[in-house]
Amino acid sequence: MNLCESLLRQRFLLAASLLVLLPGLSSCGGGSGGGSNGGGQQPDPVVVDLPIAYIERPIPLDEDGEPVFPDVFEPAAFNPGAKLFIKARATAQAAAVDISSAAFPLEDFPVEDFPDGPLYDVKDISVHPDGQKLIFAMRAPEIEGADEEDQPTWNIWEYQLETKVLRRIISADIVAEAGQDISPRYLTDGRILFASTRQTRSKAILLDDGKPQYIAGIDSDRNEPAYVLHTMKDDGTDIQQITYNQSHDIQPGLLPDGRVFYMRWDRLGNNNLSLYTVNPDGTNSQIYYGHNSLNESPDDDTQTTPRLFNLNTMPDGRIAAILKPSGALLGGDMVVIDGAGFSENNRPVPGATGMSAAGQERISILPVNIREGDGEISTHGRFASLYPLYDGTNRLLVSWSQCRLQEPLTERLLPCTEANLAIPDIEEAEPFYGIWIYNIAQQTQQPVVLAKAGVMYTDAVSLEKITPPTYFRSEVDTQLAQEAVGVLHIRSVYDVDGVFGRYGFNNAPANLAAMAAAPASQRPARFLRLIKAVSMPDNDTLDFEGTAFGVSGGVMREILGYAPIEPDGSVKVKVPADVAFTIEILDANGRRISPLHNNWLQLRPGEVRECNGCHNNQNDVAHGRAGAEAVALNQGAATSGVQFLNTIRFDALGTPIAPSMGETMAEFATRSTFCETPGNPASCTPVAQRQPSVDIVFNDEWTDTTVRAKDTSFEYRYSALAEDPAQIHAPTAEACIDPDGWSSLCRVIINYETHIQPLWERSRMVDAVERQCIGCHSRNTTDANGNALVQVPAGQLELTNQPSDLNNDHMTAYRELLSADLRQILTDDMAGLTDNIPVCEFVVDEDAIPECVVTLDVDGNPTCEGVVDCPFVQQEVTDELGVVELVLVLDADGNPIPLTRQIGVSPSMSTGGARASARFFNRFANFDAATDTVDHRGWLNNSELKLLSEWLDIRAAYYNNPFDSVD
Repeated sequence: MNLCESLLRQRFLLAASLLVLLPGLSSCGGGSGGGSNGGGQQPDPVVVDLPIAYIERPIPLDEDGEPVFPDVFEPAAFNPGAKLFIKARATAQAAAVDISSAAFPLEDFPVEDFPDGPLYDVKDISVHPDGQKLIFAMRAPEIEGADEEDQPTWNIWEYQLETKVLRRIISADIVAEAGQDISPRYLTDGRILFASTRQTRSKAILLDDGKPQYIAGIDSDRNEPAYVLHTMKDDGTDIQQITYNQSHDIQPGLLPDGRVFYMRWDRLGNNNLSLYTVNPDGTNSQIYYGHNSLNESPDDDTQTTPRLFNLNTMPDGRIAAILKPSGALLGGDMVVIDGAGFSENNRPVPGATGMSAAGQERISILPVNIREGDGEISTHGRFASLYPLYDGTNRLLVSWSQCRLQEPLTERLLPCTEANLAIPDIEEAEPFYGIWIYNIAQQTQQPVVLAKAGVMYTDAVSLEKITPPTYFRSEVDTQLAQEAVGVLHIRSVYDVDGVFGRYGFNNAPANLAAMAAAPASQRPARFLRLIKAVSMPDNDTLDFEGTAFGVSGGVMREILGYAPIEPDGSVKVKVPADVAFTIEILDANGRRISPLHNNWLQLRPGEVRECNGCHNNQNDVAHGRAGAEAVALNQGAATSGVQFLNTIRFDALGTPIAPSMGETMAEFATRSTFCETPGNPASCTPVAQRQPSVDIVFNDEWTDTTVRAKDTSFEYRYSALAEDPAQIHAPTAEACIDPDGWSSLCRVIINYETHIQPLWERSRMVDAVERQCIGCHSRNTTDANGNALVQVPAGQLELTNQPSDLNNDHMTAYRELLSADLRQILTDDMAGLTDNIPVCEFVVDEDAIPECVVTLDVDGNPTCEGVVDCPFVQQEVTDELGVVELVLVLDADGNPIPLTRQIGVSPSMSTGGARASARFFNRFANFDAATDTVDHRGWLNNSELKLLSEWLDIRAAYYNNPFDSVD
């Protein structure tokens, strides 16, 4: 098919697919990617003088010639052959100028090495609000034979229209190649926003943690580096990391109010892609839209969840994007997200005036089919990119491929008419992307860059002057910033999406007011645990075995500390800045009672964040988005000057003071104190912002003793793990154990071999007798004369440090505690253990195996004839007449041999947490003389039980520091 035929078909197909069409193409001249002498359609006088820029690339193909489709989870994908063009006027006739190839002079790319010229890649074009500059991501050509780590990286480049100067933003090669930099955007203050693997601040924190600097991998693949958001000056200096996700933060843009929106990949317990917002300095990072509705599973199992690509802000503040399956199809449908009015597709933001009928709407004139697979033809074509024009006409600059059909036998191209669609085995032809001005209001479109076979035109933008977004300046607490912390304020952990929740404790007070006034023993939520993500190094940094994770499911976590939850459920506590963290609600034993919090949080230095309470991931609600949540359940003090019920607080001099209206107890606690003796300042705790502790400590700081007695204080401290610290090592630095020693650098890192196994081997006095857990929970013992014997481990639980039969990299105790096993008994020679348990035995002992019952025939011989379930071994015997029958196999004493079976033993611990490990912990809380042979109460002290509880709650990894797993 020649070019003229192509254009004629294009004209015909366009007429068939649009409701209203501007005057048609009148000639078949030109039509190349350069756009000279293109079709004769009359130009639009409103946009004719607008310069445009776009990317031209060959349709990406793999080594087998199959199309390579955009995948939102692969932001570093390299598809060589792209070029960036500018047209001075938005018409098909205007000449296109290649502005990107100047970065790769031909003299630097000899023809013997680059026969097709330098094949580089370009993407992510963005325009400065003044319309005079472009910024984009570009990657240099592949270096043949070089290892992956030695290949060029994606860099940020800028082109100025007036001076025609092309420059790389980061001029120094070493600095430019230090990370993959993509998706640049101009910020209002002159800085540049971009997504990158640099992780500048995270790597600095790794040094503080005593680890080497490395680029952390995503949660699901530690060898794939995570992209997070950064900013830099326009000369490439002062690079600052502003988000701290453990998977990708990508596709950023700017909302009219100056906030940054971006797509976050949540891998913590799910696989969500949701829109988030953050201030340009990294403060106030929160969900914006689509925690549920952007991740709905398709009805058809053959399809994948559609994802958003090519995000751009519309003039009205909505976010426009291409919706298509990730990893399938080159293009999709056009949609807008009304995040100002909706937090989910069908959930309006309270009090907001939405611009749309739903949170997500398709804006294509005619339906576009984005189903993947053979036979899924879209009669209105598909879109690969879109960019809004800011002239008030509701028009878009789009990359669009018309629908074309191909006869399977003749390979003849046909228009997408109903008759042609009915042809048996008709196929969709290869895509035919050009650039068009798409008028939604008038339902027309006109060509700007004519389509060409085998080529794609994408990322089209117009260079027009627009009003820049508002300049956004955050307010932070400078004192907190100097401490490298922020502050998290939860108004009430009993607020679950605006509804009072008691975490399943039906005997707890029935509403928030009663909860706040109740004694501590009646309140289920007592402590907040702060958990930090452990960034995973790639194989080049640390080649460690996957067994280091143990049975945790590939999870390692550190604990930052604990804070008490005030009677009304409020918490206000310092949190280390610039780390990915999450939270857990604990009971009085330090065991998690809340569901897993499956979203990473972050605070910047000096940031103070407030949230109403907790959320249920299963609810179609604004999961943590400020302003879109239900009204806060905890409205704080009802009036000023009145103490909370049953409480009393003082100033630093011991004089009673009362909260201000609206203050939560946690807020009031930061400016008041509790005094043992009213009026005596020496008995008052200093007033200060509450900081975490690595220990769990409870002191009743609220009760008015003229009303009722104070609640009993208690503490679970690492210093109390053992009288001799050498027996059980605390999993944190000694300085952090001091009562006032917590700092932003404190970490609790629990490794099984170092911190948990010693619990079973520690010598302890029980009833004036020195004992060890492994004394009973071991297969090896001795008799009264010191002779070695084999025994069945007590409770079918072996707690030795020998390599496990299930995995030699793990100690036996670890696998016995957390993995299902088989019941064991002594072998007949008493020299070993076996999993093959007889269904019955002739000599009944204490192993709970029933006595064998033998049926005798008329001659007094054992038989199974007439026995429904024969419990003995039988064999086939053929008599003289050839009749086969089953007869019992007898042992040397003439007794039948019992059958054997294997009996499963459930693990006593669970990675679901301490409360899911009741089989273990109940042994140390209760004793039933009728069923229990040993009273375990008091064997482990409260600090040891707390250590076990927190280790289980963070998923019981074998190591929680990958660097500890190698010698």
